[in-house]
Amino acid sequence: MSGGHTRFRSEIAGPRERGVEFGETWRDRVAATVDGYRELFARGGVRDLHTAGTRVLLAVETWAPYLADEIRGIADGAGLPAETIAALNARTEILASTRTGGECSTIVALRDGDEQPVAAQNWDWYAGHAANWLEWEIPYPDGRRTTTLTEYGIVGKIGVNDRGVGCLFNILHHRADTGTHGVPVHVVARRLLDEADTVTDALRVIGRAPVSASTTITVVGGRRAGRSAVAAELWPEGPGHVLPDPDGMLLHTNHFLSRPGADGDTEPRTDPDTLVRYEVLRRTLHGRGRDLAVGDALAALADHSGGVCVHAPEGRADAFQTLAAVRIDFTTCGLDIHPGPPCRTRGD
Repeated sequence: MSGGHTRFRSEIAGPRERGVEFGETWRDRVAATVDGYRELFARGGVRDLHTAGTRVLLAVETWAPYLADEIRGIADGAGLPAETIAALNARTEILASTRTGGECSTIVALRDGDEQPVAAQNWDWYAGHAANWLEWEIPYPDGRRTTTLTEYGIVGKIGVNDRGVGCLFNILHHRADTGTHGVPVHVVARRLLDEADTVTDALRVIGRAPVSASTTITVVGGRRAGRSAVAAELWPEGPGHVLPDPDGMLLHTNHFLSRPGADGDTEPRTDPDTLVRYEVLRRTLHGRGRDLAVGDALAALADHSGGVCVHAPEGRADAFQTLAAVRIDFTTCGLDIHPGPPCRTRGD
């Protein structure tokens, strides 16, 4: 794994106790993350986090009670209201109708033979949030293990489990997105990592989630989990699904590739950079799915063509930047994380 970022391994404990441990350990970082999102929410006209968080807690309690307990534990440990941490976990849902700008590019290659898949992405978000994420390892009493790159106080995002099931994340926007009454997509990602032994298992978890905002969760299985990949495009009337091309390549940026979701997609009109990034990756990696080297995937993510590797202007905390390039390592069932724009890691 690459250096330069924070790693935290929870003690083996129940959900509430695990949350308390996390909140106590990272009290200042959780508070800073909450403050950063308060500002983003307020910019979009959302200031009542108690009401939003109450709805979120109810949705999570109904769909994944143990994660509602973990959210309450994080809040207790950090000395914050549970509704505030629940609203933080619903950052995608709260920002669904207010956020602008491009975000995230994903590459998956199902290579020939007995090779492990290549699965990597750039995580692009506001530059002012560059210090508000970590790699969190979560062990369970029965031997299961989930590892996720996530933001302080949010239960999951990009990740992999010990059975070799991983997921990558690309936000979407749909005219049917309706706010905070659904299960947060970050909670969906965490539950599939906790539960799934195969890509099929993960898709079942996703299919049962009543969501109110849109996101692509690209699920990838290593050798132990069946060497397959499907991008599940979540939206309130979905999900839709995207499969790799005949050469084993699956790319995603921030617009819908499946129907009927694509018919209500707002991103190509408001933020057409998603189309440009997708076109650049498709052209760069065309026909490479069967033999793509890890280095070539990371090089594609480090390319500035079409804005794949993103840099914020100096001093612009409110502008987008690639906060990390992440590769799922299916041999170790871990994450290979390169903080900051990946071109810096490559020395470009």
